[in-house]
Amino acid sequence: MSDNARHPGTILKDQFLDPLGITPYRLAKSIGVHVSRVAEVIKGRRGISADTAVRLGLFFEVPPRWWLDMQAEYDIANCMRTTTIHDAVAPYEGINQVLVTPTGARRLSQSDTSLLKPDLVSIDAAQLDQLKRQAELSGRHSKRVATEVTYASGAVALVGTPL
Repeated sequence: MSDNARHPGTILKDQFLDPLGITPYRLAKSIGVHVSRVAEVIKGRRGISADTAVRLGLFFEVPPRWWLDMQAEYDIANCMRTTTIHDAVAPYEGINQVLVTPTGARRLSQSDTSLLKPDLVSIDAAQLDQLKRQAELSGRHSKRVATEVTYASGAVALVGTPL
C-alpha cells in the first residue's frame, strides 16, 4: 500500500490507453459499455467494478484481478489515511490467544504451542517498512513486532508479538 496510491482509472489512461493510442470511446465500444463509464473511471470519479475488471481483462488479455487489486490498493490507501477509522475500531481483545491467517482464525490451545515456535521466519525489508507505517497509523494499540511465519504444515501467517 502506498500513501501515493493512484486511482486505477489514471493508471488505465496513462499506462494503457495513451501508449497504445486507444481513445476512451474506442475502449468503451470494444468492451461493450457506455463511454461515460470509461470517462468516469479514467477521471477517477468511478471505481473499477468486478464487471469492468472482467471486461478490461478480456480486452487486454490480462487477469481481471489486476484491475480489482489496483482498485483495492487505492481504496485501502485512502481509508488508511483517515484517523476516524482507527479511532472507531476496537481490536479483538483475545487476539493474543488466537492464530489468524487469510483462511480463518482459531483459538490456540495448550497443544498448539508448536505454532508459536515456527520452523522458518522471514520478512523482507519492504514488508517490514509497510508494517511499520501501518503501526504508526494505529498508535493507540500496544506495540508489536510483526513477523511472517511459516509453520510445519506449510501454512504462512503474519503474526504480531507484543513487545
